[in-house]
Formats: sequence, structure tokens, C-alpha cells
Amino acid sequence: MTEYNRGIQQVKEEKYNEATENFTISLGRNPKNDQIFYARGISRGMAENYSGAIADLTRAIKLDSSHVEYYYYRAYFKSKFGNDKGAILDYTRTIYLNPNIPEAYLNRGIKFVAIGAFEQACADFEAANELGDTISTRFMRQYCMSQTENIGLKKEK
Repeated sequence: MTEYNRGIQQVKEEKYNEATENFTISLGRNPKNDQIFYARGISRGMAENYSGAIADLTRAIKLDSSHVEYYYYRAYFKSKFGNDKGAILDYTRTIYLNPNIPEAYLNRGIKFVAIGAFEQACADFEAANELGDTISTRFMRQYCMSQTENIGLKKEK
């Protein structure tokens, strides 16, 4: 596991290509380890190799589908890759596994805006806001003004 630990350290140091190499060596020794696929997926994605990241995270999910972060980061990298609908599906799975992650609602809301599903987007921005996310307020003001009474943004008279 030396390469795995070295890869983790390299990710922390933002040496993503070197980390990917070490995770690949580690996978050669342990090809059914979901955590190594996850780590390599993160390092690939941070190096802007989004298709590689998505492939690794998909392998991690196939090995163990109970990790919410696998879906969250696969959604994130699908989003970066331009796959809005795929990102929405993975953010939805993230929320299903853990409904208390405001970033999942915020990011899914942003993807809903991208495909023109404003009603769903506004519901997600409201959920993110209720969970303590402050960025969602800006999106609610921008995309949900007709619903401001429903989301508590209407100013007192």
C-alpha cells in the first residue's frame, strides 16, 4: 500500500499526475479495491481527465455502491465533462444516500438550470438554503423570483 499512501500525499500536494501513477501501481496489486479507484478518480478529475475520473468512480461504485462520495464526485466530474443529465442522476443518488448535503442540492439545482428545469432547480436551491448553504440564496434570487414568497426572500413591507 506504499504507492496508495504516496498517492494520497501527492493529491494533498496537488501533484495529480504523480498520484494517478501511484494509484495505478496500487491497483495492479489490488484490482478490486474501491477506495483506490475512488482515489485515482479524484486525482484524474483534478488533473482535468474527466473521462478517466468518471470511469474510475464508476468502477468504485460497481465494487461498493454504498459510498455517497463516489456518486457526489462522479456527478461533479460528469458536470465538468458537460454531462448535465448524468450529473443530475448522480446528485440525485447522492441525496438519496444522504439528504443532508447542501452542496448536492445546490449543484443539482445548477444542473437543472442548465437544462431549463427551473421548478426543480428552485426546489433544490431552497433545500440547500434550508441546510445552511448561503450561495443558494443568490441562485434563488436569480432564477426563482416568481416564487420568492414561497422561499422566504420577499422583503418585509
